Amino acid sequence: MRYSCFLIFWFVAACLGAQDLHYSQYYLNPMSLSPAATGMFHGDLRVACLYRSQWPSVPVGYETFSGAVDWKALERGRNRLAVGLMLQNDQAGDAGLSWVQLGGSIGVAHALSAEQTLGLGFGVSLVQRHFDLQALTFKNQWGGDSFNAALPTKETFYDASNFAPSFSTGLNWRYQSVEKRTQVNAGGGIAHLNRTVVNLGDFAYLLPRRISFYGNAVWQLHYLYDLVLMSEWQSMADAEELLFGAGIRYILSSGLANHTAIQFAVNYRLKDAIIPSIQIERNNWLVGISYDWNVSSFNTATNGRGGMEIAVIWRKIPVPALKTVKSCPPF
Repeated sequence: MRYSCFLIFWFVAACLGAQDLHYSQYYLNPMSLSPAATGMFHGDLRVACLYRSQWPSVPVGYETFSGAVDWKALERGRNRLAVGLMLQNDQAGDAGLSWVQLGGSIGVAHALSAEQTLGLGFGVSLVQRHFDLQALTFKNQWGGDSFNAALPTKETFYDASNFAPSFSTGLNWRYQSVEKRTQVNAGGGIAHLNRTVVNLGDFAYLLPRRISFYGNAVWQLHYLYDLVLMSEWQSMADAEELLFGAGIRYILSSGLANHTAIQFAVNYRLKDAIIPSIQIERNNWLVGISYDWNVSSFNTATNGRGGMEIAVIWRKIPVPALKTVKSCPPF
């Protein structure tokens, strides 16, 4: 049947692509959940990179990369404007089916008080779907005794790559104690507001709206350690994802240019995976490493090996101005 191989390929791609790219360390990739998270951090500039290798033990393993930068561009009184840029890339399967998303975001925030900030964000991005046609093989290339790549496939493909625009919006609320490390960050977002369609010739894939809610908190229990809580929920078409977890953050050293902390946490992705993680902070740098231990029915294929994820974040944090003391006049 005409397009038979491609129909099977596209059906599998659509099923696997029912969700956007997602991470286990979602709390370190907030701009992917809501554009309102743009500029919602301590500091002036933030650069984040995340890499994820999922299901490496099965033939359809995924490799995912995200890079993001956001900057607090303008502050006037209690109001702030921040801008961000984000690149996401995912590749899977023998045909290298890829998802690339490049976009920008704007976050507008208003300080409700000295400790609370409410933000509204908007984002626009360009989405690309692509696969390598040369990497696919077809039954018509079987010469009877052996496979011959030079034989015609007798299949017609119009496009192996195409682009589509996507729009997003969201809200974010942040609480930061003035006297303690205690903080709360919560919000939500809607991606693919325009329900964009990615066309590959005669075949089209509709990107349903993705709804996200998230929250994470740090509660200072002692001057040396904090309780950490985090959660995230996403829904896209028939696919849903729920994660929640907790951990302990221990302060190894503090002071100007001498901040060091280590965090141990465990998250659970409902009906899918247990995710232990470790996070190390040193001044402007943060490195997080997590591992998905698969506990779903897919464990038969993965043997528990869900995949590793690495996050690296750098922030530009202004140094507090030192108080000047007027020197005594010379005699």
